[in-house]
Amino acid sequence: MTPTRFRGLAALALASTVLMTGCNAVPDFNPGVAARVADDTITLNTVDDVSTSYCEYVETQLQEGQVLAQHLLRGQVAGSLALRSAADQFAREQGVTADPSYDVAAKRAEESLGDLDPDQVQAVIDVQGANTYVQAVEQSVGAEMGTPGGTKAEIAAGQKAFEEWLADNDIQIDPRFGISIESGTTAPADTSVSFPLGETATKANADQPDTDYAGALPDTQRCG
Repeated sequence: MTPTRFRGLAALALASTVLMTGCNAVPDFNPGVAARVADDTITLNTVDDVSTSYCEYVETQLQEGQVLAQHLLRGQVAGSLALRSAADQFAREQGVTADPSYDVAAKRAEESLGDLDPDQVQAVIDVQGANTYVQAVEQSVGAEMGTPGGTKAEIAAGQKAFEEWLADNDIQIDPRFGISIESGTTAPADTSVSFPLGETATKANADQPDTDYAGALPDTQRCG
């Protein structure tokens, strides 16, 4: 796989889109659990810790006056960590590790983020590099399957196998994050049990992040 640059802030708006229109069933979660991915559990503390470090990086990339609501950023973090966990378990079951091109991409990211502290660097790699990691695992699986046709064919075969694995395993992300894993990647999810009625609620769940709304939030609820 050709080394892929990790996705930047443009991905945040897409990954953090939250729609509130349904009355879906809400899965039960033990206190402190952010996600269950097959045999793995991701804690809320882990999501909070990574979100804090990732926000510190994001703040260096925002334009003057630009602010993000913290719950949107936490949704991206929770989804990325869940996706990585799924890819890790899929790789173990297939007896492979991620294609070496992922390590090359991660190394380049570390070098480009040299001014950040280690926790911030790791947060950027964990969040923005999640899809790159998944693709590297998919390539390894496709190669292990003996797929002819080169890198693209191997990735396509591995992606199909990963989607089948996801369908066969229980993947649950706390509805508060508004994120699911679909077709081998994270996607916005309609996880609300109510409709937004007031102006504040509507802005909080707009299709695109509302900077005016975010700017009016308390410091603990915003990034930037």
